[in-house]
Amino acid sequence: MLMGGEPVVSRRNAQVTAHGGRWFEVSVETGAEAVDAVAELFSRYGYGQGTVVEYPVRQGPDGEDAEVDPTGPIQVRVYLPADEAGQAALARLREGLWYLGRLGSVGEPQVRQLAEQDWAEAWKQHFPVTRIGRRIVIRPSWLEYQAEPGDVVIHLDPGMAFGTGLHPTTRHCLEWMEELPLTGARVLDAGAGSGILSIAAVRLGAASVDAVELDPVAVEVLRENVARNQVAHQVRVIPGDVQAVILPRAEYDLVLANIIARVLIEAGERLAEAARPGGLLVLSGVIEPYEQAVRARYEARGVRLAGRRADGDWVTLLYRKPERQ
Repeated sequence: MLMGGEPVVSRRNAQVTAHGGRWFEVSVETGAEAVDAVAELFSRYGYGQGTVVEYPVRQGPDGEDAEVDPTGPIQVRVYLPADEAGQAALARLREGLWYLGRLGSVGEPQVRQLAEQDWAEAWKQHFPVTRIGRRIVIRPSWLEYQAEPGDVVIHLDPGMAFGTGLHPTTRHCLEWMEELPLTGARVLDAGAGSGILSIAAVRLGAASVDAVELDPVAVEVLRENVARNQVAHQVRVIPGDVQAVILPRAEYDLVLANIIARVLIEAGERLAEAARPGGLLVLSGVIEPYEQAVRARYEARGVRLAGRRADGDWVTLLYRKPERQ
């Protein structure tokens, strides 16, 4: 059990499908400074390159609202088939975790066997109905919710994609989107994941959204959530790498990029070019030690910092692109 309450589950590219056997579940507790490195290691050896990242949360007294507890440890999990190949992958994971443990707060790996159906349903219990900001309500598709006047309700099945709204990176984006001028806006959602930001953008007044997602499993979840929320006519799902599929100077009013710092840096030139003169960029998924590298990359492209949000080690940056001279 993680300290500070039930964990939030974010499945990154998880693609565990039926194979008629049993699984090794490998889990480890880590601090925020090491979570990306551990997740990357796990995705290298996990089945379907899938990992599960669980963030501890604090729930409100009514049992509905929840927020990430930045003081609690984060748990990362991966699933391996319980066969000879899985045994070999497990040995490599143990070795990699030993090295990571020399660099940061990484605990001892815990291993257990479980049946596939036990894994397939258990994660759902960790997604409550959640209010974010003043108006946005995230309602998992399997739960009921009676909307209040003015609510912007997003019906979400995170499925096998990252993005539930509870993690600070997603929450920061949603909170800022409530404050930004979205009426009639053209939006780019880079690394759209579950589609939560794309759907919210339309519900908050955007005219159109280009939702770009590289992972094919997440693309299917994205399409399903867009259809579930009846915004498919305004959200164009674009499979692929944002650097390859988005043309330079694409003239978006708002660029949303809730992805890890390394990718934000690699895609910096293309994302900065994609915003129109006077347009905005919301860059999220940044762990504080990498903030300066991200800022240097974008400020070298001429965009100007307009705001910053932080929650524990997680940072989200708001940039404005200068008007044409």
